[in-house]
Amino acid sequence: MSVAFFDQLFLLLINGGIVLGLFVVLLINNKGARKTRANFFLSVLLVAFIFSIVHLRYAGQVMDHFSLRSFNAGDPTFLLIAPLLSFYIDELTGRRVTFSIRSLLHFVPFAFIVGSYFSFNSMEGENSVIGFIRSHPRVPIIIFWIMMVVQFSWYQVMIQRKWQAYQQLLRQEVSNTENVNLSWVKFFMAVFLVINVFFLVALFTAIHFDYSQWLWKAAGVIFSLSVFALGYKGILQREIFYTEAKREELPTTASPKPDAQLIDQLKSFMTEKKPFLDPELTLSSLAKEVSMSRTQLSQVINDGMGENFYDFVNKYRVEEVKRLMTDPSAKNFNLLGIALEAGFKSKSTFNLIFKRFTGLTPTEYRRNISS
Repeated sequence: MSVAFFDQLFLLLINGGIVLGLFVVLLINNKGARKTRANFFLSVLLVAFIFSIVHLRYAGQVMDHFSLRSFNAGDPTFLLIAPLLSFYIDELTGRRVTFSIRSLLHFVPFAFIVGSYFSFNSMEGENSVIGFIRSHPRVPIIIFWIMMVVQFSWYQVMIQRKWQAYQQLLRQEVSNTENVNLSWVKFFMAVFLVINVFFLVALFTAIHFDYSQWLWKAAGVIFSLSVFALGYKGILQREIFYTEAKREELPTTASPKPDAQLIDQLKSFMTEKKPFLDPELTLSSLAKEVSMSRTQLSQVINDGMGENFYDFVNKYRVEEVKRLMTDPSAKNFNLLGIALEAGFKSKSTFNLIFKRFTGLTPTEYRRNISS
């Protein structure tokens, strides 16, 4: 294959990434779309990717056309991606991002690099710094890629910690996780990892080889593919935590054990009204049904019963499944049908939870009671 073919393929992917990114941004911000803060930050993230791609493709031509001068060791717009992706994940998991000095600190590396590029060329004469850069042209490039690798690695660790905290919080709020695609964090982290691996390759190249144009083309292609992936996956994901519920934090001081009357009230309600049959049951919705605050109900379940909300509700669903297995009116139901009747939403989750509470698979348990 000729070089011309790869050049055309590069232009196709680059321009495709720009067009698709703009399309997704317009799609999630049109009048009929669901207006959420997470979608806003997804839009900003995609715009940052688009800006980076455009900068890679056209910045050199524009600066040559207008005879602009700037020192350049790498594309500073790369430094916008990691903070914005972190902000998007914060919003998606209920951590409201506020525009404060602390938030702006995430963009200090970007501002520093941009300022450095223009300030170096404004220095006149044989400044010692300029002299060192001219005699060691690879050093600024290596420093830039080290910054990229360190920044992305640090944010990846932070996002991993947020993911672990998110999993814990999830079990305190919802009784079914099927509507919340838990693979999205792993997916975004995979995108993060791919970009970071590319930055490591770029750093290795800058240290050991002549800096070549293919590296920037590869960066443009990877960013374009990231736009395709993030745009598709981001549109399909929804938040599960509302700001009102998230803001109602549990007391930080030690609280006395909940009143036994509240525990009995909750147990009676669960047995008589069977709210667990609703697969969309959440801590907030159950709190309204039993006339408790969200914090109070959480305390009753966590401190009074020693369980999290997820296990508390699914324990009742398992008992309902066991009852239905012996109910003549449900004898023609298969296991999935019984699981759905009891409030589960998928066969895999049902099998996992049932075995955790009973020590047997649903099939083994049904076989035992039949014999």
